[in-house]
Amino acid sequence: MTTDKLTPDEDLLPLCEELMRSEITTIKDLPREFANTLANEYYRFLVLAVPHIKHPLAGRITLSMIKEYLLNETLEFGVVDAGTKSDPESELARALAGVEAIAQCIEVLRGIDKNKDPIQYRSTIELIIDHLKYDIRDAGGKLLIKRLFERAVKKSKKQVKEQIPDLIDYIDI
Repeated sequence: MTTDKLTPDEDLLPLCEELMRSEITTIKDLPREFANTLANEYYRFLVLAVPHIKHPLAGRITLSMIKEYLLNETLEFGVVDAGTKSDPESELARALAGVEAIAQCIEVLRGIDKNKDPIQYRSTIELIIDHLKYDIRDAGGKLLIKRLFERAVKKSKKQVKEQIPDLIDYIDI
């Protein structure tokens, strides 16, 4: 996703909002950096998916509908291996996998009482950010200090996924 202007495509914002609402309801209860990371993942997915969709999406957008349409229309979709990393379908498949996992992660996160167990709540958020934003492999099997070091290395090497800063300010969910 290119974000040279660091502003979102106005045509994709309503779709992003609608998709996020259908999948995770709201992000207003989540910490800002985390909510923005989630919004960027959904937005990135739509940037990749919309060119493959030939009919308007507004008013009925769900992840399962988009997935079904993409599977029917894109023969190579879903093939992700070392030999196809540059293929658009592979990038789209990775983006789809990311947004499919988000709803499950949010369900787990919301099952944690952030007042009774703030450490588990914050640790879960950090773990999800490490997966989505920093693409840290096997983040769940690493101590936080190791993941923080990997974050720093990825930042210094500019290997962090590009994000639109403050994307959540454009999305009302």
